[in-house]
Amino acid sequence: MIRLPWPFSRGVQNQEDRPPIHEPSQHRPRSYDSSYEDCTDWDVPDPRDKTRRVSFGSHSTIVYGHPSTGGVLVLEHCNGVDLNFLGLPRFETASSSDDPVAEDLHCARMRQLGAWYFRSVYEYDLASCGMGDEDLNNRKVVIAAWPQSGSGVWVLVIHRWERGERGEGVVRNAFSMDERCEVVKKLGGRFYSDPKECLHLEL
Repeated sequence: MIRLPWPFSRGVQNQEDRPPIHEPSQHRPRSYDSSYEDCTDWDVPDPRDKTRRVSFGSHSTIVYGHPSTGGVLVLEHCNGVDLNFLGLPRFETASSSDDPVAEDLHCARMRQLGAWYFRSVYEYDLASCGMGDEDLNNRKVVIAAWPQSGSGVWVLVIHRWERGERGEGVVRNAFSMDERCEVVKKLGGRFYSDPKECLHLEL
């Protein structure tokens, strides 16, 4: 009678027939430090967040501002038109200014484009990953287009979750603020002869 080795045998498996069982620790690198498993420092904000100005991600560019009153301003999905309006380089990263006056001026320009306010960069990072207390899709997106003539402003206000339905991405195809004005108008935006009347911009 030919006796097949386990697992082909239907009989009772002998201990010597079973393949060796390797504990997970045997597959860990020699430099593995088990203390990492109990580390809770992952949620400590990065001190470099206070100097973050421009972040080039895989899908979009994000601009940050740090007002002297505290907190942080965040402007998502920036393109060349936004960066030119803010006086920022399009192909290089930048850091926040050490001068509070200059930083506040930068934040004022960001508000003209509808920047969001958060208590910290860390709070925004958590929310953008779906791990925070707030669902960003419920936030309103303010798309502002400032005519180069200097007269008034065109503003489109939609919820973040509406971006795809409204085809908001077409705004990013504009080569200039004047082109953006035409696109915002076509998407149903509103013109304000006095920009301060638009409360969404918080000017």
